[in-house]
Amino acid sequence: MQFLTQALGRPVIDSIGEQIGKVRDVIVTPAEPLPVVSAIVVQNGHGPLLVPWRQVREEVDRFSLPVRRDRIRFYTPQPDDIWLKRSVLDRQIVDVHDYKVVRVNDVRFVETPGQIRLLGVDASTAGLLRELGVEWVSQILRAILRRPLPEKIIAWDDVETLEQAAGPIKLKIPLQKLSKLHPADIADIIEQMNPMQRTDIIESLDVQTAADVLPETSPEIQAEIIEDLDTDDAADILEEMDPDEAADILGDLPEERTQEILNEMEPEEATDVRELLEYEDETAGGLMTTDYVAISDQFTAQQVIDRVRELSPDAETIYYLYVVTEEDERLVGVISLRDLVVAQPDTPVKTFMATRVIHVHPDASVREVAELFQKYNLLALPVVDVGNELKGIITVDDVFKHIPTHAWRGRPGRRQTAPEQMLDHEAVA
Repeated sequence: MQFLTQALGRPVIDSIGEQIGKVRDVIVTPAEPLPVVSAIVVQNGHGPLLVPWRQVREEVDRFSLPVRRDRIRFYTPQPDDIWLKRSVLDRQIVDVHDYKVVRVNDVRFVETPGQIRLLGVDASTAGLLRELGVEWVSQILRAILRRPLPEKIIAWDDVETLEQAAGPIKLKIPLQKLSKLHPADIADIIEQMNPMQRTDIIESLDVQTAADVLPETSPEIQAEIIEDLDTDDAADILEEMDPDEAADILGDLPEERTQEILNEMEPEEATDVRELLEYEDETAGGLMTTDYVAISDQFTAQQVIDRVRELSPDAETIYYLYVVTEEDERLVGVISLRDLVVAQPDTPVKTFMATRVIHVHPDASVREVAELFQKYNLLALPVVDVGNELKGIITVDDVFKHIPTHAWRGRPGRRQTAPEQMLDHEAVA
């Protein structure tokens, strides 16, 4: 028995040659290294019969038993048994190697000494043709293409299920493998799912992983997932996200739902998000994040280093360190990490900071922001109000999300900016 579809529908004959029914399903029991076939489910006029696999003899186009029907010792299902047709065949599963949601067209077995084990699932066209009972089409295609149809066997260890079987027997496959993928890969998988499945997956992840995954999905899916989550869960996830990302999601939700979630968030995080929600989407204020490193103009180089270590900021928010006055947080300078590293520990920040700081106001357009990034080859841009108080920063990745790639292309002969070089590198890769 190589495939499940090759077993389904086969007649089962007892020791005196009487047909007791046809195979309706195959049961496997989880085991190491692979699940073991435990029984076949035989359907006849009196209902399903669970026949232990150890009593089954496989013959051409049928299965036989060494005893008469009235002598069969039927199999007792275990709580973690898997009924392959009912719980796996035609189900959607996650292929954690190729980051795809695929449909199970067949199930592949492998023979080991004294046992048949579940090797994996088949998501190929050949598997679908077997399931439909038109395997002969494969032979025609093979003759036309002059090669067999490619197989797509996904090892059982690499399968995560998205659906559970009805009734007490469920497919118990942990989601640990999924949570170990890169957030962008998890997002690719989530975008292939239906809304209920997306919510289930996000709920199964730890809060930090969920907060890393959501921004990698499309804005529509982000809002859809947060809308469907319990308010407490939604608040926990948004608290772990950058304030600008959380504000972007909440800005796409109904006002009532937004306020409901904000009320469940920690006051400090909720305040940051509320401030950002006041700005229009396509403005500098709408692009900025309030996660940045601001240091006093009274600090020395060593005090700045100590401050950075204390804050442990995200990498994308520490391109530059912004120098502000202690009394009113007016932006008066900026230093790079390089300048900080080479300065003597007791050197005052005022002596090596750049005082001409390229900045933008909250109501500036996205185009104005992009032009500044391009003109001055920036990785981050501070946003200040009319009194020059630092309100937030815009990072280059935030600009990428809002500006089409072709808008970064420069004039012939002009030196490329860092964003342009990054885009060209991605294009080549």
